[in-house]
Amino acid sequence: MPLPLAHALVGGSIAVAAWPERTPAGLRRALVAGALLGVCPDADYLLGRLHVMGWGWHHAFTHSVAFAVIAGAIVSRALGLRGWRAALACVLPVLSHPLLDYLVTESHGVELWWPVTGRRYKLGIDELSYYHLVGASHGVRTLARLCLAEAVLFGPILVATLVVCRRRFRAQNRGESPRAHVTSRPHGGTA
Repeated sequence: MPLPLAHALVGGSIAVAAWPERTPAGLRRALVAGALLGVCPDADYLLGRLHVMGWGWHHAFTHSVAFAVIAGAIVSRALGLRGWRAALACVLPVLSHPLLDYLVTESHGVELWWPVTGRRYKLGIDELSYYHLVGASHGVRTLARLCLAEAVLFGPILVATLVVCRRRFRAQNRGESPRAHVTSRPHGGTA
């Protein structure tokens, strides 16, 4: 199952791509909010540790589509963001968490469709699990390998998203189309 680093990188990437405030400060806000929203479904660990209503919280209702919509809408409103794009910029990072867990979890699955059903879902291809790739042992070495794997897998996505958004921001400030940077050959030129 992914560590918080993967969830933060994916959540931050999604928020940056969808964030309605197209300013440097807005993109920084998007990165922080998206990273935190990407990790927030794992707050259920705290519920389990506090013995709130018994054990078995992990991968439960906080890993559902309904939770993503509710949490994202609340955060969007709290940040003073308005409109469907703002809501998506907050909902999608939360939703990325259970979907990533669905893909690579070794647990019994995630409750994607809570409250409609308490059934847990997972893709079930163990070879996709990077625990499988780095070894099943526990300890600092394995944790370091997992963090490195997540940084290598998901870090470039965040970097690419930031680069594209910065280019768009610069193009908007100059009053040109973001696609104006694509060079074209002069008419009649040879390839």
